[in-house]
This record gives sequence, structure tokens and C-alpha cells, in this order.
Amino acid sequence: MIAPIQKTRRRRRRTGIHYARELVAASLLKKRTYPDDNAPQIAPWKAWLLTGWIVVATAVYGAHMIGWL
Repeated sequence: MIAPIQKTRRRRRRTGIHYARELVAASLLKKRTYPDDNAPQIAPWKAWLLTGWIVVATAVYGAHMIGWL
């Protein structure tokens, strides 16, 4: 079971040690950079074909579950 998040009514005051930790972390750790999206684009007709197949498969499954097929 996942423990529920307890909301605090008041915020803790940040002390000088918190600011010092952030300063040290910012100076030692590199900022994350995410690579550019280098994936090739897919043809629009292929995307529509996949979408149509998903719709048809879902409709057939739904009709089967209802008892129409």
C-alpha cells in the first residue's frame, strides 16, 4: 500500500544550511540537458492506419463483449 501524503499546515522556514546545500549542489552537479529529438518522423498515412486499426479492434472487442458477435 502506498502511504498517503500528509499535508503540513505551515511551511518550514528555510535555514542557511538549506541555501548552502543548494549552492554546493548547483556548483558540483551539472544541469541535466536532454538530447534533441532525433527520431525519424512517421508518415501521416501510417499514423492514421494505426489509429484506424486501434479503433476497429476496440469496436470489435466491445461488440464481442456486448454479445453482438
